[in-house]
Amino acid sequence: MIALFIYVKYKPLYRVTLNGKVIGYVESKGKMQEKIEEFANNLDGNVTSIKIEAMPEYKFELVSNVKESETNEAEILAAVKENSEIKCRVYAIKLDGNVKASVNSKEEADQLIETIKSETTEGVVLNFEVEEQEQIKQDAEANVSSIEVAKLSINQDVEVKVEEYKKEQEAAELRRKQEAARKAQQVAVSSRAGTPISSASAGRFLRPVVGGTISSPFGQRRSGFHKGIDIAVPNGTPIYAADNGVVKFSGWNSTGFGNLVIIDHGDGFLTYYAHCSSLYVSAGQSVTKGQNICAVGLTGNTSGYHVHFEVRYNGTSVNPMNYM
Repeated sequence: MIALFIYVKYKPLYRVTLNGKVIGYVESKGKMQEKIEEFANNLDGNVTSIKIEAMPEYKFELVSNVKESETNEAEILAAVKENSEIKCRVYAIKLDGNVKASVNSKEEADQLIETIKSETTEGVVLNFEVEEQEQIKQDAEANVSSIEVAKLSINQDVEVKVEEYKKEQEAAELRRKQEAARKAQQVAVSSRAGTPISSASAGRFLRPVVGGTISSPFGQRRSGFHKGIDIAVPNGTPIYAADNGVVKFSGWNSTGFGNLVIIDHGDGFLTYYAHCSSLYVSAGQSVTKGQNICAVGLTGNTSGYHVHFEVRYNGTSVNPMNYM
């Protein structure tokens, strides 16, 4: 009668604790351990090792409250898994030495790299590597990306490299054009070697003002050698650039020129425009032939309204009349 009472009132079970905490009850300690060992030895897929950090402890008991102590092998196994370190084999895709994505197999990694290369602008260098790695599994899924997600992640960096490549190509093309222009300029200068400057450049320069008379020509005069020509015109008359070039100087000159503009036309030629009342350009500015750059005035050493127009070749003043 006592045995029957115990059998009806109590249920023989194993109380299971993990890290000192009760996590459930099982009828068979042996069967529970078999399930745990099966989990620990299941190295399917990319799993390389499973280390159970804490094993459960069992204590046989006669449990009176059967409903509250029902067996729960699945929950106990889940708790053991949560306290386990699972390592997986993954294949990291590196770009320029930095990991950009990880996939399940080397075949997937190689195929993804080939696809990205085939879709990238020709000439862009993509330094890819595939490295086998062992990583700790963080959740139910391996620490890998789907092919689509991995491709999106890698392409973000590839797009940056494509933009850099395009900028480099544009810069190289600009340098090529500049070098071609420089060589063409050298050829043009060389083709004039041995030819009198006056005949090679005759008609090169535009008359700096419209109308007017030459009040003082180029050459020797009583006050000294006149290095340019003076064209007498009314105050404020527009003065035009004699040719394309870059403004070398625009401002006040204290040696007698007054307000002065100097334009560098390349090939050794400079033109001077002196005694101006107003200046419309500044140093470093590019100007075109016929552009209004200043106005006639009475600044500096002068006794009447005129523009002093001077041409210098390789630092030497030459007669402007030979080039207009």
